[in-house]
Order: sequence, then C-alpha cells, then structure tokens
Amino acid sequence: MSRPVSRRQTPDRPRNEYGVASVILGLVALMTCWLMIGIPFGIAAIITGDLGRGRVKRGQATNPRTALAGIVLGAVAIAAGLVAIGYWAWLDTQ
Repeated sequence: MSRPVSRRQTPDRPRNEYGVASVILGLVALMTCWLMIGIPFGIAAIITGDLGRGRVKRGQATNPRTALAGIVLGAVAIAAGLVAIGYWAWLDTQ
C-alpha cells in the first residue's frame, strides 16, 4: 500500500509587476510629455495601472497604491502632453 504524496501548500507570491511598470511608464511619460511622445507612455501607464488594480482586486497583487500612482502619473502626463501640443500649435501660428 502506498502513501499519498503530501504537497506542502505554499502561498503564491504577489504579482506586482503591472503596478511597478505603471509607475515607471508614468515617470517616463512625465519626463517626455513636452516631446509629445509622453502621451503614448501615459496611455500605457494608465492601462498597466488598471491591470495592476485588477490583480489587486483578485488578490494576486499587494500594491494598490503603486498601481493608482501609475494611473495618476499617466493621466497627468497626458494632460501635460496635450498642453504642450497646444503650446507648440500656438507658437506655430505666431
């Protein structure tokens, strides 16, 4: 008669990559928003931040504030990029 193999239950490690990536993308977006390439980085920061918050809600990640910070940084970068586009367009008409 064979004994059943016991498997030790280890908790899954938190998967915080999306939240961290969101903050990094948001910072890059803020640094490059005046070049107008910050807007795509800002959009990417918002998307990855939303994915990170989804993981937090499902219990797979433990960094809700980091994901939210990435979303906020992305939104600020998009707004600053739009202001920069308006400024460059205004300068072009002068």
